[in-house]
Amino acid sequence: MSAHEPGHPLSAIDEAERRLGERLPFAARVMVVRGESAWFAELLDVSEGGCGIAFPAACTLAEEDVVRLFFYRDDDQPAVVVPARVARLTAIRIGIEYQEPQSIPPGPVPR
Repeated sequence: MSAHEPGHPLSAIDEAERRLGERLPFAARVMVVRGESAWFAELLDVSEGGCGIAFPAACTLAEEDVVRLFFYRDDDQPAVVVPARVARLTAIRIGIEYQEPQSIPPGPVPR
């Protein structure tokens, strides 16, 4: 049973209450990778627990798919790779939940 189905304990909880942290608008480009498939997407917003992206053209992602997100910076730093899963899909937007909380925006792990 999905959390979006009536009768599930989380179905009565507002979406924002389930998210880790407040979503902040954030424009950037991100690559979404699932297995051997990859799509560039426009990042719309971020939080410590996930992000929202515009639905990429020809994308075949489905809810619960395990993905890796590659966040790129403007400088010559390597991309930041974040393991995640697809939490929600609409015709124009994909909600992604990180496996572990991230900085805003996701950045390199301090050493």
